[in-house]
Amino acid sequence: MSSEHDRYIEIWKKAVDTQMHFNEMSVKSRQLGLTFVAAALGVAVVALSRDEDFSLTLFICSVPISFHVAVLLNVAAFLALLAVRELDLNVYHRMLRGAVTFGEDFEQNYLKKIFDLEKGMTQAISHYSRNTDASVDKNGERYEYKPGTETSAEQKIRRFYTTTLTFLIISALIFFVSTNWTQWSNVRTATDQNANQNTLSAPDRRDELTEEIIRLLSVPSTHQENQ
Repeated sequence: MSSEHDRYIEIWKKAVDTQMHFNEMSVKSRQLGLTFVAAALGVAVVALSRDEDFSLTLFICSVPISFHVAVLLNVAAFLALLAVRELDLNVYHRMLRGAVTFGEDFEQNYLKKIFDLEKGMTQAISHYSRNTDASVDKNGERYEYKPGTETSAEQKIRRFYTTTLTFLIISALIFFVSTNWTQWSNVRTATDQNANQNTLSAPDRRDELTEEIIRLLSVPSTHQENQ
């Protein structure tokens, strides 16, 4: 019987090692995503603080549209974080969930018979991870786990990525508007000046046209007086 218990414990230890491996891969992927975000924002702020014009300008309907390197860096970080999110949620997290499910199954059907516990380690971690207000009561020598509001780890991870991606979009829009505001203001000022000049020159043209008509009408009468 002791040999069988030892075999169970070895299997459990291997299951925990597998869970730790996939969890480490998930954490590293999120760290990589945050590195992209931090690097992009850092370089963007430095580029904006310098006097050089690090931008690509396109003319759309005769209006200059500048894409500053800060905007391009935010877009690149956004796309990189999307790739990391896909790798994290659909590869590493799925494998971690498989390893955790196996661990919970093994603890429920084998280890609990050996150690007479309410929950195994994997089950206890899952209990606190999935319930935001989870708690435990000690009844004598045994622990009773109290469920709370259930929120899966995947939902929390998706919320993390959604918040970070939204922040990148907002910062890119702020950089885009701030780097184009001066040009747009100059274009609007020039348009208003042209409109004012056209408005002021319109009466002058009407006066010139009136004088020309009077001159043409006076030509026949002058000719008749000479005859």
